[in-house]
Amino acid sequence: MEQGAAVKKYRKGMTRVALLYPSTYEVALSSLVYHRLYFTLNDMENVYVERFFLRSPGGPPEPLRGYEGGAPLRSFDFIVAPIHYELDYANLARALLGSGVPVPSRERASPKVIVGGPAPTANPEPIADMVDAVVMGDLEASQGWLEGVLNEGMPIEPAETVYVPAEGKHEVRIGYSASVPRGDLRRIRAPEASFSIAVEVARGCPFSCAFCLEGHITKPFRTRPASEVIEEAEGLYRLYGLRVALVSLTANASPWFKDIVRGLVARGVPFSVPSLRAELLDEESIDLLARAGQLTLTLAPEASERLREALGKLAKDEDFVRAARLAASKGMKVKLYALVGVPGETMDDLRAFAELTRRMAASGVRLELSVNPLVIKPQTPLQWLPMLPEDELNSRIRAARDLYAYERFSYYDPFEALVQGSLSLGDRDALKYIVEVARDGVGRGSWRRAASRGFLSIALRPRRSPLPWSHVKGPFDEKVLAERLRAYLERVPEA
Repeated sequence: MEQGAAVKKYRKGMTRVALLYPSTYEVALSSLVYHRLYFTLNDMENVYVERFFLRSPGGPPEPLRGYEGGAPLRSFDFIVAPIHYELDYANLARALLGSGVPVPSRERASPKVIVGGPAPTANPEPIADMVDAVVMGDLEASQGWLEGVLNEGMPIEPAETVYVPAEGKHEVRIGYSASVPRGDLRRIRAPEASFSIAVEVARGCPFSCAFCLEGHITKPFRTRPASEVIEEAEGLYRLYGLRVALVSLTANASPWFKDIVRGLVARGVPFSVPSLRAELLDEESIDLLARAGQLTLTLAPEASERLREALGKLAKDEDFVRAARLAASKGMKVKLYALVGVPGETMDDLRAFAELTRRMAASGVRLELSVNPLVIKPQTPLQWLPMLPEDELNSRIRAARDLYAYERFSYYDPFEALVQGSLSLGDRDALKYIVEVARDGVGRGSWRRAASRGFLSIALRPRRSPLPWSHVKGPFDEKVLAERLRAYLERVPEA
């Protein structure tokens, strides 16, 4: 049984909002954004909210009914959907199709569909003809617009940080909040669902690695004072009795990282941390994490030192070897994230990375390795380059499995990486593939059939400016990104 959900009855004249997460209930409840959006909408006096989820991550279109009152999705005035991953575009289309809601926005008077999240922020065009508005960047930057439309009945119109596709490719900016908002202890909890209590340590990233979407669209880097983070984490732990997840793209880049860890350890608050920057780790940091009960140290060397430096990630091999040695001394294992298919990557780069893993393993640390094909993303310096074909990516993953040192090996499917890349880099004509896949069941076979009709060519071909998303203005001007690409190609001429 759920705990913590808002209790709010419908009154005549209220705006009916369907808060749709385009995945399952369990996945939705693990999203901090979903919790925050749910309570933000419920705080609006004239808004009535029901939640919607898909029963399974794949399958044919299914009619959706509200979790609270059982009302059909098509009966609502608005659908609000946070979208974190490009593959969920097909699930959004699947929800509309199954619920009798026309997919093209021009064919429906209601419900109006408003989306947000990193994927449509970077490039809204693949779903532009399916949605009525895209909130670009941080919710807080467009919260006044959202409240005006939902709570006060204002019409949907473009704003500085809100994209309205029906108006054509108009210029729009990626919005950001000036600071990280103070924490909110309200959460929905259900024993039958995986539940993560997330607390923001910082927002954005001080680095701009050439392959990283989030590092390019979430500027500036904004940190929270240690006292705020500790207070929120302790409050949530006392309320729910569950481990807290410290959320940040680069948690240990916060100048208060050690103070936060030290404070949580002193108060007996269990917590976990995401991937950390090896060059920022020292013995004290790892000792504090070990004392907190952290069993795994997660690092992302990505590639050989040559490619890593060209990508803008300045950690040296020695930083990772030192971190592995310190982790081993504390009985921790190390999980590594690695990339294959980096533009210009050679077998010498794979061998150099293999040598790094062997040096780390020689410290006695247990190594877990996750190898992922590089997915080219919009709003990054690599956005003009093609991805490698599936067979070549598979070949490089096999080479990694044979060459690298590890106790446990996992990888991301190259075919799905190419699907993700094509959804990331597409224009409005990508929607026809998304709808076909939604009708076809949103499974691997559905995407394979879309690939046979040319869908993957979006990711496999090089691009020229203007790009489908050139009207989206982020922290980095397109000319700056082009200069960074030129610098990369000078350092990695094989690309």
